[in-house]
Amino acid sequence: MIEDDESVTRMLRFSLSNAGFDTAGVATGGEALHILKQQPPDAAVLDLQLPDSKGGAVLEWLRQLDEAASSSPVWVVISALDRAEATRRYGPLGNHFLTKPFDPWELVAMLKHLLLAKGEPQQP
Repeated sequence: MIEDDESVTRMLRFSLSNAGFDTAGVATGGEALHILKQQPPDAAVLDLQLPDSKGGAVLEWLRQLDEAASSSPVWVVISALDRAEATRRYGPLGNHFLTKPFDPWELVAMLKHLLLAKGEPQQP
């Protein structure tokens, strides 16, 4: 999870853990890039508007990895921006986008679907 709002992080951790996902989180894009480059996870949940303004850089890195490797993490963007504004700023987000506030169980379902579509073993 790449999210700077502690209440959202707690909600994500609770929902994802209850769905069987192991979770870890960081609050800045710089931290995310450092960790993601060392050991990419199976999935990433990314808030675009981070305090160090590097949400876009993380998204670009995930997209490049997506194109280069079959072992790249699946990703979902969560944002207070609406879809139109997020798309204008960061390009097409397809089925990888949820507007805040969102139902955390919708995120769980989305991650499971993306992992299954990629051929990853589905979480419990």
